[in-house]
Amino acid sequence: MIRFNLKKVSVLFILLLLSSVLHGKETADYEFIAGKVEFINKNGSEGIIPLSSPGKAYLLNKGVLLVIKRGDKQIVLRITDVQGEHLKCSVNNEAGADRLIYGEDVYYSEVINSGIKYRDAKRILAQLIKLYEEFIFKIESTEDPAVLANTVNSFSSELDKLLPEMKRINSRYPELEKFKLSPPAELLNESAMLEVLEPRLRDAFFKIQMFGSDENVKKATNDLHKVLQKMNAGGR
Repeated sequence: MIRFNLKKVSVLFILLLLSSVLHGKETADYEFIAGKVEFINKNGSEGIIPLSSPGKAYLLNKGVLLVIKRGDKQIVLRITDVQGEHLKCSVNNEAGADRLIYGEDVYYSEVINSGIKYRDAKRILAQLIKLYEEFIFKIESTEDPAVLANTVNSFSSELDKLLPEMKRINSRYPELEKFKLSPPAELLNESAMLEVLEPRLRDAFFKIQMFGSDENVKKATNDLHKVLQKMNAGGR
């Protein structure tokens, strides 16, 4: 039966999260409607936006910019807080001339976020954290060896696809090699989320080990172990 070094695995997974930062699927002109303006404050400078695209929530973190298209004018908003599927936003205008209007569509746009440092890292880290959460949930929710094996196989496949990007990301953001110990201020939110995931990730692998006598689980864990070895060898 394959036995993972659980502490090492969790650290490796954090490094892996950094390995795919360069290649998100979104193009420079990518945009979508995040939701509509609701619950505006008295002076119209702040509002709450219920998400109309929950599947895109991984892109909508604190500090991300949104835009309202009002004729030829664009009103830029900044996300100041995220509570479940509701975004708290404020008009990103020091002069305070622009006001929110109830019911207006609010867009996420890759273009207006292009100047945010580590924007690509934030986007993909958030997407991958969601992937890890789903993996952990599936492991926690079953006692069926066949389901466990399928989940591990799928997870291994997704991880393996990311390995070629590890060298590339280390070249672009060499300072992120110390992400675990001293994450940059721009990525503190993602670092905190990973801290929360670590113990559940260890528990998930401990549970997988308990089913190691099953042939399908054994093969799946062997394959995952090979991916982790490749990741450890090629990520530096």
